[in-house]
Amino acid sequence: MTLLCAATRLTTNRLVVPAVRTTTAYQRWVHTTRLLNLKQVPDTIWLKPPAPASLATSKTDRLSRLPQDTEGDMEVFRSLESLDECVRDLYEESVRTSGTILRGTDEVRFGRKYIGMVNMPLPIVAAIDRYVTPLSKRTLRHDYLRIADSLRSTGQLTPRGKGKGNAAARQRRQDVYGEEEEDEALGSSSRNTPMLLPGERVEVIATGVRPAPDSLVNPGTPLKPHTLEYGRGETAAYLAACTPGTYGAIYNILAELSQRIPDFTPRSVMDFGSGPGTALWAIQEVWPTEKLEKYQGIDVSEDMLLCAEAIIADIPVSEDGQRVRDIKFSRYLPPSPSDPQERHDLVVSAFALSELPTDSMRKTTVETLWGHTADTLVLVDRGTPDSARMISEARDQILALGDCFTVAPLPNDLPDPTILTPAWIHFSQRTQRPGFTMLTKQSKSNVEDLRYSYAILRRGTRPTMASLPKQAEEEAVGLSVAEANPEKYLPTGELRKTTQRLALEAYQWPRIILPPMKRKGHVVIDVSTVNGKVERWTFTKTHNKQSYRDARKASWGDLFPHTPKSIAVRPHFAAAEQAKEPQVKKNRKVRRSEARLSE
Repeated sequence: MTLLCAATRLTTNRLVVPAVRTTTAYQRWVHTTRLLNLKQVPDTIWLKPPAPASLATSKTDRLSRLPQDTEGDMEVFRSLESLDECVRDLYEESVRTSGTILRGTDEVRFGRKYIGMVNMPLPIVAAIDRYVTPLSKRTLRHDYLRIADSLRSTGQLTPRGKGKGNAAARQRRQDVYGEEEEDEALGSSSRNTPMLLPGERVEVIATGVRPAPDSLVNPGTPLKPHTLEYGRGETAAYLAACTPGTYGAIYNILAELSQRIPDFTPRSVMDFGSGPGTALWAIQEVWPTEKLEKYQGIDVSEDMLLCAEAIIADIPVSEDGQRVRDIKFSRYLPPSPSDPQERHDLVVSAFALSELPTDSMRKTTVETLWGHTADTLVLVDRGTPDSARMISEARDQILALGDCFTVAPLPNDLPDPTILTPAWIHFSQRTQRPGFTMLTKQSKSNVEDLRYSYAILRRGTRPTMASLPKQAEEEAVGLSVAEANPEKYLPTGELRKTTQRLALEAYQWPRIILPPMKRKGHVVIDVSTVNGKVERWTFTKTHNKQSYRDARKASWGDLFPHTPKSIAVRPHFAAAEQAKEPQVKKNRKVRRSEARLSE
């Protein structure tokens, strides 16, 4: 309608002004009408024609048009001439010092953890489809709901002080400062509330805590923490519903491991809690199959092991005919070998620690897994607060043994910085759901986001830049030489860093532990730093255009090597840091009345 009115005004060649309008409203109406009229004219008419040769744009021609008759005119001419030179010099200096803004630096690419949506290999999807197709869909759905109830019942367990709400904040104050507050619900002192033992998995009952979820199998019945024994039906339901999500998380972690340690290629692998062999599928996708000589899968469920053997046997051999030479499955974890030659290069425990009933059993299992590790240990579990606590405690237990260091996710070997805070370190991975997963879960969405916690530890001392061999420094080259050799030089002409150098520098880069908050003109990122603290970094466009551009492209879980404009600490992290420091009691100020009495 607006365009029609504008077209009518254009054809009549006059403006129809309403009878009653204020001056400001009338001016705005005329301006808008003119813009609408101009929008109907083709853009080619408004293209700027080339300047004629008689009108040059140099400094002398522009200033020569100024009057120079009197002495005052000459002073104005000279001042404008000097100002023109000053502005031109400042502009050239800014262009020269700002440099080229790259579309992602080599450091940012190396530290990137985000890999997008993960798809399971088509031969594995086809093998799983052939395995679950003959089964009853109704029974498969029922067994999946039982598995979901089990995971939801243990996933709702929240350690002391974790999460939001007044109850969690009260528990943190009690643990940090030893305060005793009145329980509003019971009307008694907090000392009457039974304290949780270290590592005890008991549901917190306090004001502000959400109630236990209802069962999916029996609606209306509150769930109690429990685990399942995987028989044939539960194994098929787990294979159809849970395998794609767990595969995506394991693949993301192993892909990061292969990038962080380029010279590491495992020849023997132990998989604790192997299930249907999910970790083996991811290992074959990340590293060459011909290099993997031995694989040992361990799972307490015999039906899971039979399912893993059936899936492996049903997968067709690749075009090069390569397969793992030695594949074995067992139901029990053997004791730590006395001979170092019997250890495995890579030991993986994926989504198994949370299935163990007690903390003492978890500690014994982690110690045994580390005894089987010759090089690298990977621990993975769900992204719930309780599972993150288990991963953190297992990491601290192994670091206490010595002669090892943390590869990921924390950039240090210090305790977890989220202790005594409502946060916990976890990440997320998106995976594409196959058709049988959508059918089993009765979901219309073909994507799934799985949150997980993990830790990668390696034997030896923490690498430093001193271990890197010195190289002769080369000066920057011209842009033409840099364009001719893009693998050796950056577009700016500087020499690119080697992969070994980036791998060593990555041990000092902070980790993004929460999704970045991207605002207009600035980006806010929460990172875990090398000194064991959680800080909030702010990157602005005016501070550094390259770091601002990289911050806008950063993702949850990435290593970020840039320096921020400002650093802040969130309140609950600041309170946790103060609690770790020894408290000094300040002397009470003496009142004036007391001072007079003492005199």
